[in-house]
Amino acid sequence: MIAIVLALAATAPDKVDVRPAADIAVTTVAAVGFLVPQIFQDQLLPAHCRICDGPDNTGLPGTGSRGSLNAVDAWFHDSMTGWIMSRNTADTMSHVWAYVVTPAFAFTAAFAATGPYASDGAGWRAAAIIEESALVSAALVQGLKFVTVRKRPFVRYGTGETSGSYDVNSSDTRTSLPSGHTAWVTSLAVAAATTVTLQESPAAPWVWGGAAVASISVASFRMIAEKHYFTDVAAGALIGGACGVVIPLLHKRGGPLSTPAVSVGASGPALTVSGMF
Repeated sequence: MIAIVLALAATAPDKVDVRPAADIAVTTVAAVGFLVPQIFQDQLLPAHCRICDGPDNTGLPGTGSRGSLNAVDAWFHDSMTGWIMSRNTADTMSHVWAYVVTPAFAFTAAFAATGPYASDGAGWRAAAIIEESALVSAALVQGLKFVTVRKRPFVRYGTGETSGSYDVNSSDTRTSLPSGHTAWVTSLAVAAATTVTLQESPAAPWVWGGAAVASISVASFRMIAEKHYFTDVAAGALIGGACGVVIPLLHKRGGPLSTPAVSVGASGPALTVSGMF
C-alpha cells in the first residue's frame, strides 16, 4: 500500500507547486528587504564610498580619472561607454528592458509553456514562483549595495552632472555593485526558464535562449550607459541567475516550497492516506 502511495505521489500531474503560507512569508520578507533600504537610502547609505577605485572625487568634469580601477573594468568602461548609442538612450533602454520587456517575456512563458502535465492554475503558480525569485534577488542585491558602497563609473571618471540621471549629488551614485537591473532581469528570465524546464515544456530551449539574450542585453545597456562596471553586471547576473535556479528548484514537486503531495497517518490497525493526485 505504501509503495502504491509513493508511486502515485511521484507521478502527480504538476511538476512544480507552491506552498502559499511559506511563499507569502518569503515574498513579504524579500519585498521588505528591498523596499526599506530603497525608501530610506539617503538615511541608511554611508556618506562616502567604500569601493572608490581612486580618490573620493566629486564626479564632476575635471575631477575624475581611471584611478586604481582594475584593468578588466577599465577596458569594458572605455570600450562600451556610449557604444552604438548615447549614455542616456542606453539608460532608458535598460529601464524598458528591465521593467517592461523582460517581465512580459517571463510571465508569457509562465502561462504559455506550462508543460504537458499542468493542471488548472499552473500558469499562475509558475508566475508566482518567478515573481518570488525576482524579489529574493532584489533583496540580496539591495543588501550588498549597502555593504560595498561602490562609486558608479560616471562618478569615478568625472562625467557626472548636477541634475538628472547622472546627478552626482544623489546617494544612488554610491550603489554601483552589484547591478540591480542585471540581477532583476536575469532572475526573472532564468526563473522562467528553470520553471518551464522542470515542467518538461518543449519550449524550454527557447526560453533559455531568451533568458540569455535578456541578461546580456541589459548588462550591456548598463555599461553603455556608464552606470555600471563589468564586475557590477557580472555580480548581478550571478545573483539573479542563482535565485532564478534555486527558488524554482525549491518548488519542484516534493520540495520544501511545494505543497506536500501525500501524507500518511496510522492509528492502531487503520491507515489513512490523503493528498493530491
